[in-house]
Amino acid sequence: MLNDKTGIRVRAAVPADALAWERLRCKLWPDGADEHGAEIASFFAGTLDEPVAVLMAETDAGASAGIAELSIRTDISELEGQRAGYVEGLYVVPEMRWRGVARLLMRASRDWAREQRCTGFASDRAGRIVIDRTFSAGY
Repeated sequence: MLNDKTGIRVRAAVPADALAWERLRCKLWPDGADEHGAEIASFFAGTLDEPVAVLMAETDAGASAGIAELSIRTDISELEGQRAGYVEGLYVVPEMRWRGVARLLMRASRDWAREQRCTGFASDRAGRIVIDRTFSAGY
């Protein structure tokens, strides 16, 4: 997905993104910095349960602009037993904030959840679950 207004592209992470993903992940979760590299390697090896998918946002020049780490949950209050796309982590580099990068990542995350046949979409913020009431599975 490319936004022509901003020149930002959102795509699935590939193994060549490992170092860029690790840098961004360390900014998002500095307390776990020692484990991030190993977890990313496990993700690409297919042995990590979560996240299920990672989206990378980048400029048209190829610079990292942000990431979204995604999973599928069935244990969310009000959506229990339903497959819900879940944003585990979202990070936009400071110099790219307020340019629509987070919006593009969230839009792509919702599209991913639909592709995974999820019936709900949610994330957490400030310690509470936020359910997207406008999400429609569209299938």
